[in-house]
Amino acid sequence: MLKKIDHIALAVQDAGETSALLSKLFGFKVGRTREDPKAGFISTMISDADVRVELLQPAGQQGMVQKFIEKRGEGLHHVSIQVDNLDEEMKRLKGLGVQFASDKPMELDDATLIFVHPKSTGGLLIELTQKK
Repeated sequence: MLKKIDHIALAVQDAGETSALLSKLFGFKVGRTREDPKAGFISTMISDADVRVELLQPAGQQGMVQKFIEKRGEGLHHVSIQVDNLDEEMKRLKGLGVQFASDKPMELDDATLIFVHPKSTGGLLIELTQKK
């Protein structure tokens, strides 16, 4: 069952510059930053009250975020939707013919997540996440 939109993610060249701008304009506060060297990006979460935005900055020239920016430019990367039970939601969606970007979910410190392939959603990358 879907709970809420967890966050939106933006692909940006400079997370520091973007977070400073969004902080100035909307009062966002910078939260956690983590790097994924394997995937080639740095993730910075910014938030204010219940609004959360993830800034995805390339870490090198070969990573997925750099390739995304080269192909589509800076902007919306994905929408993250929080679910009660990720396994059940995946089974339900597979029954509807939905494709996922990977075979199994990723485990993070605070969540388990999987991406719905954009081919199944009219071009929008959707992340399903279950908090631990």
